[in-house]
Amino acid sequence: MSNTLNLLETNDFPTLSTVSAGVVTLIDSRTKELVNFEKVTTGSPTVDGVMYLENNGEKYARIHNGVINPEWFGPGKTHIELQAAIDASQPNDTILIRGKYRCSDQIKITKGALTFLGQNYINGNDTGSNEGSRIIFDNFTNHTVDSCIEATSVSLCIKNLCIFGSELPGKIGVKIVGNINGCLTLDSAVVQNFEVGVKITEGYYNRFINSYIGYCSTCLVLDKCYNATASSLSIRAGYEDTVDLTNIGILLLNDSNFSMFGGSVESFSDAGIILFSSRVLCNGVYFEGEKADDNASCIKIKDNNCRVNAVSCHAYLTEGHSSSFIQIPATVTSAHIYSKNNHFEYADNWYTSVYKFEATDFTGYNIDISGDNYKNGLIAGSSYIAITSNLLKKGKGIVRITYPSGHALAGVHLTNLNTVSPYQYNAVTGAENGMITTFANSGYPGDDGASLYGTIGYTPYTAVFDNGTWKKIPKL
Repeated sequence: MSNTLNLLETNDFPTLSTVSAGVVTLIDSRTKELVNFEKVTTGSPTVDGVMYLENNGEKYARIHNGVINPEWFGPGKTHIELQAAIDASQPNDTILIRGKYRCSDQIKITKGALTFLGQNYINGNDTGSNEGSRIIFDNFTNHTVDSCIEATSVSLCIKNLCIFGSELPGKIGVKIVGNINGCLTLDSAVVQNFEVGVKITEGYYNRFINSYIGYCSTCLVLDKCYNATASSLSIRAGYEDTVDLTNIGILLLNDSNFSMFGGSVESFSDAGIILFSSRVLCNGVYFEGEKADDNASCIKIKDNNCRVNAVSCHAYLTEGHSSSFIQIPATVTSAHIYSKNNHFEYADNWYTSVYKFEATDFTGYNIDISGDNYKNGLIAGSSYIAITSNLLKKGKGIVRITYPSGHALAGVHLTNLNTVSPYQYNAVTGAENGMITTFANSGYPGDDGASLYGTIGYTPYTAVFDNGTWKKIPKL
């Protein structure tokens, strides 16, 4: 075919008379790009008319420098062209996504690590003349698979790209079956409108950078994933108009370890983060539920051997958002909670139990909480920490709590490390700051350490020793 450069197109090359050059320059018949082909001197690759051409018995390989454009493989922008590009790739190649691709079947990656790279002028790799890069899954009729993009035993990087579903029931947007060898990197990417946004199993060193996973019943699932990190990751749970109380931001399973720096977890109605035998670090994370009842919590621990490290987070504990920051049911017998300097928003008309720990035996617990804020006068039944004070016994786990600003006992340090036996019938000897006990208050000398008989009569009460005096502990 003629053109201003007087070059042949790739479709015409096989009909050309004998070519003697080792490298020939052609014009791609579909994209009209200039492309070089190099004569193959070893091996016998399959001629496909895209990556390999043949002329008079000689085979030529496209020189693509590790970047493959799916538009080379067909006239449409569908899963067919995408899958063809993936199948033609080599490990560590980049698949270039320009504009919109509409897919109605699964995209599968198994050969080797790949990068899906979108063009986006905001992120500096496009002049702005192209529309934003996105892969859209709709009219999905393959009911034999549970995911739209799946990578098995290989790593996948998605950069500058949006991946959209259409509230596909039972479908995962991006699924990584790592088998120890694979992981996912989301970099300036969006995954949106799936039942599960991203699910990774046995993937090491997963990374989420300046990305968004949203409008999914469960946004992110990490199962047996170690050393996963996120920086400025935004999570928005739940389909756009849902009123379900089961929307979850992040689900951590089977010894997963996730560190989250900045970013947000929003719109959950069940929990922002749920842990099963896993660990999470939240540093400066913003939590805000939506359309939730008073069972919703920013972080929920569901079984033993979980660790939560929360520092400088901001959470809405107000109507319809969440009733607790960290919730642990009575069935959990061991947990490690380190929570420091978090800021909470409160509402007078909303039940709040900031740290809702429902266990009756804290032997397997390590709790260290301080530096938060609180608001007195919340609705009846509310509390800062839902631990019955007589459960804080010496030798029964490690509990260290400093009452928050805004609390009636602000600044008072409470610990079970130096607790004396409850039901004191005599004055306590050797009292130390932070020591707690329960006074019998039955009329015997020394059994009313805080001198409350005149106020509450012969009613036992629990008190903490602080700065030389005993102070009655309200419900924690």
